[in-house]
Amino acid sequence: MRKTYLIRQVLRYKEIAMYFYLIIAAALVIDIATKVAIRMQLELGQTAEIPGIGFKLIHLVNTGSTGNLFHGWGRALAVLVLALTAAAIYMRQKGKLRGTFVQVCTALIIGGALGNAIDRLLYNQVTDFLYFSEMATMNFADIWVFAGVLLLIVQQIVQAFRPAKAA
Repeated sequence: MRKTYLIRQVLRYKEIAMYFYLIIAAALVIDIATKVAIRMQLELGQTAEIPGIGFKLIHLVNTGSTGNLFHGWGRALAVLVLALTAAAIYMRQKGKLRGTFVQVCTALIIGGALGNAIDRLLYNQVTDFLYFSEMATMNFADIWVFAGVLLLIVQQIVQAFRPAKAA
C-alpha cells in the first residue's frame, strides 16, 4: 500500500514538473512573439489600435525596470534575474515550492522574468507595447510576473483568514 502511494506521489510530482516547464515555455513564446511582432510592425513611438476593441498599442523601450528605475542597467538586471531564476528552479527541485498553485505562480513569474531578461541581454532594453495609461505601458512578461505575484499574495491573504484545522 505504501509503495503505491509513493509511486503515485512521484508520478504526480513529474506531472506537475511538466506543467511547470510548459507554463514557463508558453509565457516565453507569447512574450517573445509579441515583442518581435511589435518591433517589426511599429516604429519606436508609433501607436496602433486593435480593431473592434479599441485597445491601444505603442512601441516603447525601457532601459531599466518598472517605471524605468535603474535606467541603463538592463544587462545587469538580466544577470540578476537569471541568478534568481536559477535559485527558484533549485528551490523547486529541492521541494521547497510546495503545491500546484505555488508552482504555477512561480512558473508565471519565471516565464515573465526570463522574457524581459532575454530582451535586456539582446538589446539592453525591454520592448513595451500594451498601453494602459501614460504611467502604465507594459508587455506580456510584465503581466505574467504581476499575475504570479498577485496570485501568491491573494493566496497568503486567504490562508491568513482561513480558520485553523482542528487537530
